[in-house]
Amino acid sequence: MALPHWTSQQVLPPGRHAGDLADVYERLVFDAPHQNEREILFSALNSYLGVARRIIPSGRAWIGGELITRTAHPPRGLDVVLIPDEWGALKRLDDAGRSALYGLLTLRGVIVGQPAMYLDQVQPVGGMLDGFLCRPGDEDVWAEVWAEGGRGYPEMIW
Repeated sequence: MALPHWTSQQVLPPGRHAGDLADVYERLVFDAPHQNEREILFSALNSYLGVARRIIPSGRAWIGGELITRTAHPPRGLDVVLIPDEWGALKRLDDAGRSALYGLLTLRGVIVGQPAMYLDQVQPVGGMLDGFLCRPGDEDVWAEVWAEGGRGYPEMIW
């Protein structure tokens, strides 16, 4: 199902809009200015979701950030919140799976042992996106944040 057309405020209409990668590309890259910058962000999203699907057996991803607005300036990033269908599957991840999952998330206040350093924030895909994990029961909180200002957002299901 195609994502709805942009509103006069240059955002998607309010609500959650189901779509796949082709729908996201059509509306957020092809039908928006600054296609080169959007293409790079879309590639980051595509790679990110590919890894997420390997770690999380089934779930949803809500897409937000500057990519989902149609403005005069190029988008600098996007946000993704991952909503697993079964939280227990994440609890059963082995060490390698947990490490891969943490690699999908934006981490704040990171202390690294070798070489010793403190990082305010570490983001997936070279900092092009912020990745978040929705805990069970927090969907309504995330939905409010994603819909801030009356904008809609894409939802991808796998």
